[in-house]
Order: sequence, then C-alpha cells, then structure tokens
Amino acid sequence: MKALVYRGAGSLVLEELPRPHPGLGEALLRVDACSICGTDLRIVAGGHRSYKEGSSRIPGHEIAGTVVETGDGAAANIGERVFVAPNYGCGCCRSCLIGQVNLCEEPRAVGISENGGFAEYVLVPRDLVDQGNLLRFGPGADPAAVALTEPLACALRGSRACRIGDGDVVVVYGAGPVGLFHVALARLAGARAVIVCEPNLERRQRALKWGATSAHDACFEELRQALDDAGARRGADAVVVAAPVALAQAQALELAGPQGRVNFFAGLPREGSRVELDSNLIHYKELVVTGTTASTNDECRAALGLIVDGQVAAGALVDARFDLASAARAFALAGSGRALKVVIEP
Repeated sequence: MKALVYRGAGSLVLEELPRPHPGLGEALLRVDACSICGTDLRIVAGGHRSYKEGSSRIPGHEIAGTVVETGDGAAANIGERVFVAPNYGCGCCRSCLIGQVNLCEEPRAVGISENGGFAEYVLVPRDLVDQGNLLRFGPGADPAAVALTEPLACALRGSRACRIGDGDVVVVYGAGPVGLFHVALARLAGARAVIVCEPNLERRQRALKWGATSAHDACFEELRQALDDAGARRGADAVVVAAPVALAQAQALELAGPQGRVNFFAGLPREGSRVELDSNLIHYKELVVTGTTASTNDECRAALGLIVDGQVAAGALVDARFDLASAARAFALAGSGRALKVVIEP
C-alpha cells in the first residue's frame, strides 16, 4: 500500500509498504478521507512530543473509511463506513473509568502514538475497536465531511464547557475551522449574538456566513463596542479562545460579563504558555474559566450526528482535496493559511 511516512523533521515521504492484515479483534480500513490539521503540520515540522527523534510513523488522525477486513472477534463488519474516533486509553485509570478517555494516564491515538490515516489502509488496534471508537455512518455522507467529526467533537467539548444557552452573547477568538465550528455550535445552542475576532479579512467574511452577527479584527475597543451594540454592556456570557494567542486569553477575562464562562480552547506554544492574567476579574466577576483538550467517544458520536444530519455544514470547510501522490502540495496549502481544511483522499 502507499503511505506517507514521517522520517524526521521536515520529511514526510511517500512509500510503498506491505498492506497490514488484522489480528485478533483488529480491523483494517480502506481510508476514504483523512484531513490535515494543525497537529499534523506540527508533526511534520518536528515539533510534536509523540514524534521524537528517530520516529517513523504514518500521521493522520481525522479519518473516515470503510472496513475491508477484520480479525477474529472484531466488533466491526466488512463494508461498514466508519469514522475513527482517534483517542483511546488504558481502560482502567480513573479518567477512563468515568468516560474521560482524553485525559487517560497513558493516552493513545491513531496518527499520534501509532500509524494513522495518510495511507491507503489503516490498521485499527483491538483496544480501539473494543472501546467503540468505530462510529458508523450511512452511504449518503461525504467521507471528507465526516473526517471533520474529530475537530467538531473537540469544539463541542469546549462549547459544552461554556454552557451556552438561549439568548447568550458569545465572543469567539479565531475564525479558522475550529472557530467556525464554535460559531455554528453557539448558534445551535441558542446564542442571540456571536461576535468573532479574527485578523484575516477573508476568514471574517466566512465567519459571517457561518452565523456570526459581527466579525472584527484584533482591535479590543471594537470588540467592546460590538458587545455594547449586541446589548451586552456588562460583557459576554461566554468567550471562547480558539486561537493560540496569549493576549486573547488575557482579553477574554476583560470581555466576559458577570458570571461569564471562558474557555481556553487553543493551547499555546510550550515556550510561550505563561500568561499574565488579572485574576481579580475572575474573582470579582465570578467567572468560570475552563480549558478543554481533545474529545471523547460521546462527543464524537454527537459531532458525527450533527454533520450527517446537516446541522453543521462541515463539508463547506473543505477547500481542497488531494491524493497521496500530491501530498506535498496538500501540506503546503494547509500550512499557508489560504485554505481552511485540506483533505487527503488516498
């Protein structure tokens, strides 16, 4: 089979590898679509902690595919179209036992700790199959859209932490794919106004098409005025920081109103993750400040339902599709910022 193999920082090589065959409880998928995300770009650049020097692995964790072969006892059927919920755990630590597998003491993920979906086929481990991470979808859905279940599930986890409800005014920092998902989720939750902060003009325009009531560059006073215009003079009910910008985290506390909910969705670079925050804003406004990371199977199931039912138009984010032979162009486009989502269709 053809596969893109990480061979060190800056090196992602198209290679011919033996097609794997599933063992006990395992499943083999034909990869129909695997989308590129920021994590994949960081992997290729050599900046991901799971891809240490000397690593040789196939990345890709946003996967939709078709079951083509199963091992004895596998809870999967040949011919099923499935989304792969990539995160799975040890199954016995406290986080796993309460359903928070994303916080497992020994977390594992397809495309991160083991081979992923930038290949013609991906072998799904027994533990992942047994934990119910193969989520079925019907024949009418576009696999490229279904592959975006993973980032939508992550956004859903952050949105739920904000407890957005009817009539809320929400601020979203960032109008990349996840920021747009947060806009859509806020509107679905009943928000009456969603204000977006995004320096890129084209992305601000897309945010308006996705349901934002207004979109602004990084001018703090403009955001203040937008809250006033939305009837939220005392501040936003919820603020989602979906951009890896330290200043945005500090500003989020300023923009939140009394008993507002703030979600630090985007992680910051390790070398710049210490941020000066005015903790009095948390104290005197009784703010709830949360962080969320990755997603669980529950959130993946909910996100898949939103995509398949058409409530979130994930396919509209797919700006380009490439085969494996064109992977260099695909990754260049994904890293340029000129496309929201780029998908590999092996």
